[in-house]
Amino acid sequence: MKLRAGILFILAVAAASHAVSAPAAGCIPVRVGYTDQNRPPYWLGEGDKVPDPPGAAVDLIRDAVLGAGFGCTPTWVRLPPARIRLALANGDVDLAPLGEMSFYPAEIAIPRDKAGNIDLNRALHNQVLVLVRTKDKVPANTNPMLYFRDKVLGIPMGNTYVARLRESGLTLDEGARDLDRNIEKLKLGRVDGVVVAAVAPAHLKEVLAQHKGEIEQLPQPLLNVRLWLAFNENFYRAHPKQSEALWTWLDTHRGQLGYVMQRYRKD
Repeated sequence: MKLRAGILFILAVAAASHAVSAPAAGCIPVRVGYTDQNRPPYWLGEGDKVPDPPGAAVDLIRDAVLGAGFGCTPTWVRLPPARIRLALANGDVDLAPLGEMSFYPAEIAIPRDKAGNIDLNRALHNQVLVLVRTKDKVPANTNPMLYFRDKVLGIPMGNTYVARLRESGLTLDEGARDLDRNIEKLKLGRVDGVVVAAVAPAHLKEVLAQHKGEIEQLPQPLLNVRLWLAFNENFYRAHPKQSEALWTWLDTHRGQLGYVMQRYRKD
């Protein structure tokens, strides 16, 4: 009798555990890989723990996954930047932000048009700018790609466009983890400029205001770049409708990142 009662108890606990962990009806679980480094306001926190709030880019990806019809909130997997592409190709994560590459492995799916070409309209478009010291009096019409050929640019480690900048002949210092640390190096004269992504102009304006005129932005962009929300190929083949819907959602909601960043504005 006791043995039977014990077995029934174990089965009941197992059933309850399964009910808690099982996905909701109509939910397609999505594992999203992203950087484990603190890059405010886009990615917040260090290491494998997801903070609350997690960052504006995390919010955007969550909104895209829900808007595409996957049916449930993503599972977040924080990884060192150098491991994200490999984890995506191996299927350790289903979805991850991916910068422009000279070629894309067959194991990674990005949006394509009806002719099979990369669909540039369904990428996240951005500009890469340079910050300089105001006292250096760099002319406003300066071409940063030419001006910094014999100088050193500070850039947060792990950025996806580092290879493109190095191929262009620029010298980069990747020793700092985030924009704030790079700006401090700029003010100390350890680098001649700082690379920054202009995802949301209002945020960049706030950053410059904190330095009370010591730092300014060069008007001409250093690069125009694209960022993909890329799927693992096997995951894409299993869920093509939702995957295509996510890319279309991003194209339709181009201004959405500016909206979610309002949650991270400093008073």
